[in-house]
Amino acid sequence: MRTEKQITYIVGLNTVRAAAALSVVFAHLLGPSMPGISRYIFTGHPAVIAFFVISGICIHFPFRAAELSPMTFLKRRYTRIMIPTAVALILAQWIGIRAYNPIDGYILWSVICEIIYYSLYPLFLPISRKVGWPAMIAASVIISYVTVIGLGSDEYGNAQIYGPSLNWVVSLPAWLMGCYIAQIYRSGLYVGNIWIWRAATAITASALYWATTNTPIGFYLTMIPFGVLACGWILSEASNAERGNASAVMEKIGEACFSIYLIHVIAAAAIERLGITSPVIVCTGSLLLVIPFFFLVEKPAHELSRRLGRRMVAGTPH
Repeated sequence: MRTEKQITYIVGLNTVRAAAALSVVFAHLLGPSMPGISRYIFTGHPAVIAFFVISGICIHFPFRAAELSPMTFLKRRYTRIMIPTAVALILAQWIGIRAYNPIDGYILWSVICEIIYYSLYPLFLPISRKVGWPAMIAASVIISYVTVIGLGSDEYGNAQIYGPSLNWVVSLPAWLMGCYIAQIYRSGLYVGNIWIWRAATAITASALYWATTNTPIGFYLTMIPFGVLACGWILSEASNAERGNASAVMEKIGEACFSIYLIHVIAAAAIERLGITSPVIVCTGSLLLVIPFFFLVEKPAHELSRRLGRRMVAGTPH
């Protein structure tokens, strides 16, 4: 029997990570070339919201009832996320993707949000122990909707319109939902048939993508309710994994989800420079080029962050 920590951290979440990462890739590289309504099958923004929920779960689960050392925590998280991001940023500029930067927000807008959430977590944690995660989520929902209704959005409900100073506010409810899920999660929790959750999540994401591009109801209005649905899906995947039903392939892909997210558009641009224009070939090649980035950049950064944590716990911070 797997432990609760393994179920929550690895097995179920990696399947969700893989599905979300592949959805982003297919939305960017295949979606624009697909005919008619089929172009709405894959969508990136709801996938990012699922990532935010997962991030909240991963960050808070170890500290549900434990004390937090802010310096250790921040050093580990910054190392884990900033090294791969910095390398990807350099590669993007070398290839010529000028919008791939923290200000314009192409791809990196969600990474900036994550960095801000990590930075605020040492403050969020003691507040949650006084007022509870539900109260914090409710407050963040109000602030998020005041922001988006006040500022509006473009016709695509585009997150980048709010800029790095406000994107994190708009998406904060989803991240806090993840923290709450981590707080209440218990081994053996069953939330219903997994295929119903998967279908409901996929169909809803596609429907919201269609609504974003064809009606005034954009992602900026619908992503908070979608985050609630994503919580149910994630819990169902954890339950399914606990019973030993997780896909080994999706689990492996999920380990490289951050590399997939960071590098796919850079790899696609490099492949297209060779004169290759077939969306299927470009997409396939982009996913293959994720492999060296994961093993040469992301995995070493992850291992370094773990070593830093162990050294600081041992009383020899560097």
